[in-house]
Amino acid sequence: MESKNTKTSNNTCERQYIINLQKNRSLFAVISSFISLFTAIYAITSGLILYARNGELPINLFQYFTIDTNSITALASAMIIPYAIEGFRKKRFYCPKWALIFYYSGTMCTTLIMIFAVFVISRVDIVNAFGGYNFYLHLICPTLILISFFLMESNYRFTIKDAALTVIPVFIYAIIYIYEVVIKGESAGGWEDIYYFTIYAHFMVSFVAMLTISFLLANILRFLYNKLNDIRMRKLVNGLWGNDVSLIEIKIEFFGLGRYFGKKEYKSHVTLPLDIMTIVSDKYNIEINELIRPFIRGMLDSLNNR
Repeated sequence: MESKNTKTSNNTCERQYIINLQKNRSLFAVISSFISLFTAIYAITSGLILYARNGELPINLFQYFTIDTNSITALASAMIIPYAIEGFRKKRFYCPKWALIFYYSGTMCTTLIMIFAVFVISRVDIVNAFGGYNFYLHLICPTLILISFFLMESNYRFTIKDAALTVIPVFIYAIIYIYEVVIKGESAGGWEDIYYFTIYAHFMVSFVAMLTISFLLANILRFLYNKLNDIRMRKLVNGLWGNDVSLIEIKIEFFGLGRYFGKKEYKSHVTLPLDIMTIVSDKYNIEINELIRPFIRGMLDSLNNR
């Protein structure tokens, strides 16, 4: 009798744990978005302060890719924060795909700046690479943003197409940079070649190289992000139930999950936790329909009683 009560208690804890999964995701999303937001804002304000001290126009600061990429990251983080806070309240984190890709793009670009500062700028001018504010702009800020990106869990798996989309800011900036540095030239009011785009090779070679490196870097981040999400989800499910769990217990679990979602979701916007269902389906060799049906019944039961 004691053993049965213990088992029931354990099952209750396990069911509560799967319900709290989305709350944990939202908590990580809130933390990572705020870290990225404040880090990016710090990078931008540091540059503005430096320019103000030198008596230069703030608009000229945006000729630096470092500032542009941190602006993208700050904007993307600000877009994700409301979804993360709402997800924390509902224990169901959902963020539009376009916002995640935007955040992914900002992370790739800031990481590219860090790599470029370490392997290119530092070889020519170590002060320009890591002196003063640049130590934070080129090293500390990109590192924190990169860590925050990997902390954020989501149901979305980035694709090669998404990786290509993250390169768009690099492509646009490179076109403007070529015009200002090569075509217009510094003598005619254009930009100085601050990133040594034309020093080591022809500008078209540098252009193709930067796009190629950006795309490769985006795919490395994509692979690592997707892999981490898979590991976290499988680790959760593997630790959730033993191999001797019955189909009835699993269905009860998803019925309860549906009831909880029904309490928090809007009737006009109902979603399914297909990521959880897919992994449970694979682990226990159960058809997804067997999990969807009790989930929908639980959700409808909860929605109808609201």
